[in-house]
Amino acid sequence: MFQLRRLPFARSGYLYRVEWVLVGTVGIGTLAIVHTYLLYPWWILRQAAWYSASPPTPDPVDWPPVAVLMSVHNEALVLREKLDTLAEQDYAGRLDVYIGDDLSTDATAGILAQFAFSADNHHLYYSRNHHRLGKPGTINRLARQAAGDHSVFILTDASVMLRSDTIRELVRPLLTDAGLGLVDSRMVHTGALASGIGRTEEAYIDREVAIKQAEGRVLGYPIGPFGGCWALRAEAFTAVPDNFLVDDFYLCMSAYRAGWRGLSSERAVVYEGVGQRLDQEFRRKVRIGSGNWQNLVEFADLWWPPHRGPLAFALFSHKILRWLTPLFLLLLAVCLLLLYRAGGNYWAGLLLTTAVGMTLLTVLLDGALSRCGVHLAPLRSLHYFLAMNAALLVGFARYLTGIHSNVWQPSSRLPPRPDGPP
Repeated sequence: MFQLRRLPFARSGYLYRVEWVLVGTVGIGTLAIVHTYLLYPWWILRQAAWYSASPPTPDPVDWPPVAVLMSVHNEALVLREKLDTLAEQDYAGRLDVYIGDDLSTDATAGILAQFAFSADNHHLYYSRNHHRLGKPGTINRLARQAAGDHSVFILTDASVMLRSDTIRELVRPLLTDAGLGLVDSRMVHTGALASGIGRTEEAYIDREVAIKQAEGRVLGYPIGPFGGCWALRAEAFTAVPDNFLVDDFYLCMSAYRAGWRGLSSERAVVYEGVGQRLDQEFRRKVRIGSGNWQNLVEFADLWWPPHRGPLAFALFSHKILRWLTPLFLLLLAVCLLLLYRAGGNYWAGLLLTTAVGMTLLTVLLDGALSRCGVHLAPLRSLHYFLAMNAALLVGFARYLTGIHSNVWQPSSRLPPRPDGPP
């Protein structure tokens, strides 16, 4: 495709070798993107097809004491329903719910003050921060409060609704495998609309759920829980640093670093309303993108070199390359531009012009059609891909400028409908 030739003004082969370096960089960058989005998912899902789902284990005589840890900030829209799903848990052991209010300014505090469990072995402990701590800081405080009396922590968000058996199914695998440190739930998104990005986001989450389940089944390391509702052994909990943004990923990787394994359960089902607005999801992904770089640097020993073991290979393939994709795209653009301008390569210029034109056309055309009530799934998916990578790039820029606070505002999402399995 690329026609390499010696530049007429080059008296040595130096610039010719530079052209080869640029072409090689384009090839490696393209392969990295293809690997993380196509090849690795295809490989891990294919491997998982050879593994049969494990049968449910019998109920134990005594279930271990569980502490649910939940940080809330202005969650009045969904909090009442979330508390109802916690009250409906059929967990036979001791279940204590620790909720930290990160200085909510809506009706959150009133809802918590009025709520009480009816079951004798279920208790609610509500406390309010003295100043904004952010979700990680609040979870750290709740974990210290619950430590010593509980064997398992359930970390969950207010917007995620549980089935009556969710906590029981999260705890069950931990009873039969002493090396298992964490169990993630199966996230089901509801309320997707064609008019927004809901269906695209839903398709993306469904694919991620399948990949994480396959990683747990094949490798023993699902790469990061969704964070909406998951179980972690209390002894595997590590306090999250004050300025870290993505606490669930930090806690998961810290457990892996300590020698624990993980699993993504197919039976522990939870529900969450899917995001509909691109601008809100963009802001959320910017925050997550900044946190991703914190974790990329913090856990470099777990993913480099990527051939050191199954955890390193999965982490590098599933997350690291994906987080690097916007930088790869920029690098490809620069290399193509240099090949065209300095080397006179016609094909490089054509490819770059086509890519830039398709990017602009996708954004403009999808926006125009949306205003006319026309929603094309392939076009919306490409627009979503571009927007989310742009958000990762902005998150990278914010990481470089320094992250000094992890306080957050909850995303606006449609209330989920936990009306049964899909």
